[in-house]
Amino acid sequence: MAQRFDVGLDQPLKQLSRGNVQKIALIQALFHSPELLILDEPTSGLDPLMQAEFVRLLEEERGRGVTVFLSSHDLDEVERICDRVAIIRSARLVAIEDVHEMHRRAMRHFVVRFDQPVELEPFAALPGVQQLELVDGRLTFSVSGTADAAVKLLASYTLTDIEITHPSLEELFMTYYGDDDE
Repeated sequence: MAQRFDVGLDQPLKQLSRGNVQKIALIQALFHSPELLILDEPTSGLDPLMQAEFVRLLEEERGRGVTVFLSSHDLDEVERICDRVAIIRSARLVAIEDVHEMHRRAMRHFVVRFDQPVELEPFAALPGVQQLELVDGRLTFSVSGTADAAVKLLASYTLTDIEITHPSLEELFMTYYGDDDE
């Protein structure tokens, strides 16, 4: 495993860089083939190549049935690694969610350009539509939940461009915090 993480084991810890100390800690956590891993900010101090190697290793561990509890402020990392997330606010557990389910329910943001004039009314009638705006042939709107109805409606037009995005895990996470200070 030391070779995999490209770290020498022949130097005192005091002489190692922060990243190499982190690699040693990960090796120690994985060395005895645990059934449960509890990791706090595991990629802190690792360069992007070692972060990718760590993610591959975690995928292998999960493949052999290991349960991984991961605490991280890097929500992109959480999104890449985790199936489920627990959201903690003010030291209280407020939600446990499946990451894919969170994305499925989340708002989808559409930016669409047409090659012909369009009316807003059919789009205003879409279930869950919000932030509907048409300016200079560019339609923007958001839809909560499934985007099926929006896609079917758009299929009846000739489009010159379309972009559909969903929020990142960080944006979804922020919905649990809102604007209040609770």
